[in-house]
Amino acid sequence: MTTGKKRKSKRKSGKGSRKILVLALGTVLVLSAASVAVGVMNWMTRVYGDEITGDIRIEVLNGTGESGAAKTVARALMKRKIDVLSVDNADSFDYTESVLIARNRKTEIKSLGELLGCGRFIEQLKDDATVDATLIVGADYRTLNLGLEHDSNLSE
Repeated sequence: MTTGKKRKSKRKSGKGSRKILVLALGTVLVLSAASVAVGVMNWMTRVYGDEITGDIRIEVLNGTGESGAAKTVARALMKRKIDVLSVDNADSFDYTESVLIARNRKTEIKSLGELLGCGRFIEQLKDDATVDATLIVGADYRTLNLGLEHDSNLSE
């Protein structure tokens, strides 16, 4: 015997739960994008800002034979917040162009080279490297964007 009353379905259409899922996924996507953007902005500030920071460790080698050239470049880099771990002579003194060699952190070191105006960039990535980069100072070192022409305290 039926009473003529229709039963209402207790099953929901799923539209509400679908909206919540889309909202949750959208929130996760927005937060992820924001996190990536903040990371990129922090990195760009370290590399492209007025001062290069971000604990870049570098060795500077004199490839010119000119006494004090590597020390002059090293002091200029330290003024720009680069951590210069060592200053020494290169394997030869016939470098006409300065060369930046990435040992670690390729992208940051390449950006550093562009910022300095170093025309030669070489990738020699090593997992066990003690420095992030090696800068071989060439005869063109006075043309690098180090402010050498403006700061007489840097040269010996």
